[in-house]
Amino acid sequence: MTSERKIYRNLVGVDEVLKIIESYRRLEPLGEEEVPLEESVGRVLSRNVYSLIDYPPYTRALVDGYAVLSSDLVGVYEDRPKTLKLVGKLSTGETRVPHISSGETVEVSTGAIVPYPADAVVPVEYTHASGDKVTFYRSVSHGENVDTAGSDIARGEVVAWKGELVTPLLVSSLAATGLKTVWVYRQARVGIIPTGNEIKYPGERLEYGQIYDSNSHMIYAFMKLLGAKPKIYERALDDPSQIGEYIDRALEENDVVVTIGGTSAGLEDYTYRAMSRLKPGIIVHGVREKPGRPLVVALHGDKILLGLPGFPMSCMQTVYLYLIPIVSKLQGLREHSIEAVRAELALPLRNEPGIRSFIPVILVQKYSGMKVFPLPGHSGRVSLISLFDGFAVLREDQEYLPAGSMVEVLLNPFSRRPEVNIIGSHDPLLQEVVSETFGASARLVNVGSTGGLQAVKSGIADIAGSHLLDPATNEYNIPYVKSYGIDKVILIRGYLREQGLVYRKEKEPVQSISEVIEKGLSFVNRNPGSGTRVLIDKLLEDEAARRGITSSKLKAQLKGYTFEVKTHEAVAHIVASGVADVGVALRYVAIKYGLGFTSLAWERYDLIVSKESLQKPKVARLLERVKSLKGEDIEKFPGYRVDGETGKEYEF
Repeated sequence: MTSERKIYRNLVGVDEVLKIIESYRRLEPLGEEEVPLEESVGRVLSRNVYSLIDYPPYTRALVDGYAVLSSDLVGVYEDRPKTLKLVGKLSTGETRVPHISSGETVEVSTGAIVPYPADAVVPVEYTHASGDKVTFYRSVSHGENVDTAGSDIARGEVVAWKGELVTPLLVSSLAATGLKTVWVYRQARVGIIPTGNEIKYPGERLEYGQIYDSNSHMIYAFMKLLGAKPKIYERALDDPSQIGEYIDRALEENDVVVTIGGTSAGLEDYTYRAMSRLKPGIIVHGVREKPGRPLVVALHGDKILLGLPGFPMSCMQTVYLYLIPIVSKLQGLREHSIEAVRAELALPLRNEPGIRSFIPVILVQKYSGMKVFPLPGHSGRVSLISLFDGFAVLREDQEYLPAGSMVEVLLNPFSRRPEVNIIGSHDPLLQEVVSETFGASARLVNVGSTGGLQAVKSGIADIAGSHLLDPATNEYNIPYVKSYGIDKVILIRGYLREQGLVYRKEKEPVQSISEVIEKGLSFVNRNPGSGTRVLIDKLLEDEAARRGITSSKLKAQLKGYTFEVKTHEAVAHIVASGVADVGVALRYVAIKYGLGFTSLAWERYDLIVSKESLQKPKVARLLERVKSLKGEDIEKFPGYRVDGETGKEYEF
């Protein structure tokens, strides 16, 4: 049987998806149930809750002291004290109700009954007791330090409303009024089916070409936070009958079924085929959005099925926009909405006409207002999930927004918004220093040296890490700060890192770029904008000049020149996996991956720091730590060294 590629043509708008679902079945609560109060947290009340008692249920003292008739102490001051007769004592928890008369007093503890008809309590620090006499050194007003019965909540009063989310604080209030159980809307049962031959469970061994299932755990966690009952099913392989079998089983056990992956137009995207046989079947296949375009929505009776894309950012985006609102409504939660702000773009953004794009960004509060920095990458980057503060939204009619434009940002409710943003080239030693200095209060964003310089120039980054070599001067970083017109910054000279060719030890050592070309070895390159890519291109240009040919011609002879990755670790992983024979990376990384290493150059890794950020104590602390680095501090980082330049400052 020949596979047939499905092309989804009738894309719907982002705002149409929920409306289409509701045109088939209303998104309303699934029923109600009575549950113990302590089990109701995170659930939604399906009925108004009425107090069973008057609260407080008795008139009580708010301080330790003496209950009195306030009229007995009119005009009393330190220089005009008055003595009353002590006729008893009441501790918290006693249930008898004694009476007093004018001229009498009763000692009371905080929370104890106030004897009838006392109307005030004098704190003990304004009294002196001796035998059966108590002398008072101040007056009190009517009702002072007394909590009267029924003054807070009346019996039969509504203490929580239908549709209200039960929180730990609400549980406390309801318990105080005598409630043992409450009526709540039934939890939505959500079945989660990961699909794909490439999926492995966390903890299993990965082969090249496989990934761990992260989306199922993300969806499960979101559903738990919503108070739903999620269940992750065994992964389904790329087999139409198996996917169909899993969907059938999940439909029997759940109100909403979520599949992950297999929703696009590929030959092995079987999920939408399995959903097509349901009744009424697929009602949405494809949305005019990016990421998340391959979303599939199907119905089977009153059961809702969502086929979510497999890339992490695409999957999360569709969870935010569709799954969470659907489950919220099925559980009686009030209208779900994502908080949004307006912020100024630090870099220009482009959009595909007719598509609503959601670009992961980080937000920084500046004196002039909120600024937003788009994070580079695509919807498959799992690291973005822990880095982004929100999504910048480009509407269907916004094809281009220049830097300085105001843009809507949908906030990530779980963003930690760190105190310090360090953006630039990834470096293991810097990561270690940051961890030791202030850890989670900093955010490290690895976008390459050039991206770091852009971030610090735009006012987003506090610190940029860079190791860009200027081929014309053989100087690191300073020429780029000047040529990019970056001002109001200080460059802190960092440390030296040894770069070289990395290769598998069982192969013959590789001595030079020239040898890579001559032997036809497969090469893994670094991304444009990275310092290592600049070094590689300079080596190729020098070799081309030696051979008397153009650098472009030599690059064409280097097998894999256009095969690029973004980190030293990625280079080492590709080589260690046998995908490529050789690459350029740090000695430190080569050792970590058990690879052979041939030194090419010692490069300098510097920090470019915004002068405005120098006012932040943690930034100053980090810089002092870098300046004070000694040889013994970096012993566990082979291929690193400090020299006489380390710690020097250059002002721009």
